[in-house]
Amino acid sequence: ALGTHVARRARFPRVLRSLPLASHPMTADPPFIPLKDPLQELFDRLSAEIGSFIAEKEPDATDLPPVGKSRDLTKADFTVQWSRFCAARKVNPVAYVKELGEGLQAKIEGGHDGLITKVEAVGPYLNLFVNRARVFSLVLNLVQTTGEKFGHTDHAGMKRVIIEHTSSNPNAPLHIGNLRNVMIGAHLAKMQQACGWDVTQAFYVNDLGAQIGLTALAYSRTYHKIKPYMKIDHWIGAMYAVMNTCQELQQVGVDFGTLEDACALGADAVAALMGTSLAAVAGDEKKTKGVVEYFDIYQDLRERFEAMMTVMIADIRTIDDIKTEAGKLNLAYEKQEEWAIKIFRKMVVDCLTGVQQTLSTYNVQHDVFDFESELGWEGSNDKVLEIMKNSDYFVPQTQKNEQGVPQGAYLDMASFITDQGLKLGKGGYQKDYPPLYVLRPDGSTLYTYRDIVYSFKKAARSDLILNIICSEQELAQQKVSLGMMMMNPEMKGRQYHLSYDLVKLTTGKMSGRRGRYLLADDLYDDLKTVIKEKMGKKFLEKGEDVTPEFFEQVTHEVSTAAMKYALLSVGCLTQINFDIAKITDFEDASAPFILYNSTRVASVVRKFEKKVADGRVPALPELSKCDTGKLDDDKEWEILMDFMLPFASMIRDGASPALPEPPLLPQYGTHKVCDFLNHMVRALSAYYGPTGVRILPVDSVLDAGGWDGASAMHARVHLCKAFKQVIDNGLRLLMIEPLERM
Repeated sequence: ALGTHVARRARFPRVLRSLPLASHPMTADPPFIPLKDPLQELFDRLSAEIGSFIAEKEPDATDLPPVGKSRDLTKADFTVQWSRFCAARKVNPVAYVKELGEGLQAKIEGGHDGLITKVEAVGPYLNLFVNRARVFSLVLNLVQTTGEKFGHTDHAGMKRVIIEHTSSNPNAPLHIGNLRNVMIGAHLAKMQQACGWDVTQAFYVNDLGAQIGLTALAYSRTYHKIKPYMKIDHWIGAMYAVMNTCQELQQVGVDFGTLEDACALGADAVAALMGTSLAAVAGDEKKTKGVVEYFDIYQDLRERFEAMMTVMIADIRTIDDIKTEAGKLNLAYEKQEEWAIKIFRKMVVDCLTGVQQTLSTYNVQHDVFDFESELGWEGSNDKVLEIMKNSDYFVPQTQKNEQGVPQGAYLDMASFITDQGLKLGKGGYQKDYPPLYVLRPDGSTLYTYRDIVYSFKKAARSDLILNIICSEQELAQQKVSLGMMMMNPEMKGRQYHLSYDLVKLTTGKMSGRRGRYLLADDLYDDLKTVIKEKMGKKFLEKGEDVTPEFFEQVTHEVSTAAMKYALLSVGCLTQINFDIAKITDFEDASAPFILYNSTRVASVVRKFEKKVADGRVPALPELSKCDTGKLDDDKEWEILMDFMLPFASMIRDGASPALPEPPLLPQYGTHKVCDFLNHMVRALSAYYGPTGVRILPVDSVLDAGGWDGASAMHARVHLCKAFKQVIDNGLRLLMIEPLERM
């Protein structure tokens, strides 16, 4: 028996069930409705045709089985499985379906003019065959009518969602790990917009903390003394690496100014200073290790940033205790002292300017930038803390706990989970749940507490919050959501996170302390170098002479597309092994492969238009005047059924999965569009390839005279345009601008 593969099931609508089968020819099918799922609409129409017949025998039936797409389109177009329906009535499903099939077929042969043209009973399955020409017309008309909105639905009803992504520290450039966060968040935003969500993309600016204070201290004392000679966010990231190293050297008793003097004198002077420094910490294993490590890091930084360090060290060597000085600057900033705000905001905004340049390269734009510091300035921190302190689960800070040491304030998460009867173990919260610390022993707030405050702020502006995070932050994010629920039960299920695994490099390692990253900007340059070489050869082989401007534009789009596809083509929790050779392969699953095959479809349309311009073939009539019955190749039907009709369903399934009971997480499919496009262009390649369908007549056939294929050609040109529209719409969901030529 033929099974079913249900891409999206449809039960028979109550209203449609009552509609009689048409007994007269239909002049035209009602068009599919824009912003609705066309596959679902088709299921509904087929359900109505079957349901009206069933209603004659069993008018009160409300449990009619769903229509599903056939797994094997050579055996049927659609199918319905009746076993459960028959079991509820204690009738033999094979006999029931046989009788049902005979009755329906008689109705069809008696003049029924619906979409169903034939039915077959196969065991408990009723296989359906439809008027393919009419389905083609419905789908092509919808693609043509909706254009760039094809695949979009109003599924979410404009509910508000905030997607927080990127949120990198504002004292360093974006690296490859950050970029995976960026791509997942920005792509999910595009998918959700296509499903009818009102999406806000938020960047949480972490402008508080020790790292930021260190960097602001260095930047404020140096930026007016030397002009940056690299991109501003790279410059600031290098300053942080140097400042952190100088601080660490002070912590192990090394005067970094003396080390700078030794470096200027040469290797012997450095070795002598290291010997003296090691002798001073003899017996302290931790400090000994620190001396060796940070001597090495300092020299490594000096080799790469000597011009900047010469100026920077000359100034900061007068600071006796960098950690204390940076802490004072941080405190002044938190207290809204005007001079400190100028220092911090200058550094932070300059760094974000560089970060935004990188994001713009990949066509990513945030809607809001929320500064962590402003949570305190506007009073949100105090308001939430007042509520939190009234919780039965709040344990205040103390200078002397049971172990006799200072302890910060925390939320007793384990007791809350127990009292609420929340599930533990598999599918629930871990046993012996750790506390959520919110205040230091001195009463100052921790970043975990400020995350809760910010989450409440986002909740006030949205119906759903999605945070894109690295998998290492999974427990911390879960604690924040649980803390929100503790303070306000209505927050349950309002905030979820989507976590992703790391990006593994095929060569080299990243180190923030050394200022060594696989930078997003550098990676783009590397990708573009490879893409330019490959595309230059392709244009040369084809004998195409392209302008420098066109070449620059195309190689830019292909390079950024290669990056996006590489970071989105696998599930979020799959580790990525980043390999430039693989992601720039024009013959394998990659963005260049998809773009190249997309331009092949565009080439078919261009060749047709040239034949029209040359007077060789008649111009393309309107779709309504074309005979879609000429689309009679099985490959055409397969592409329609496997890709065009399910396009909207695929987007919705990936962007709007069911929201489960916390702590379970929604299963977002940010890899689905890449997978869809890869499979679709492969199917297209087989369709119009050497063994595929001949869409346009060759000149020799036209020269011989007697060619009568205009009707089929016109239908197929419309079909190719629709194919291209679907691919283009999918590419735009990936923030990739479609190309007409490559």
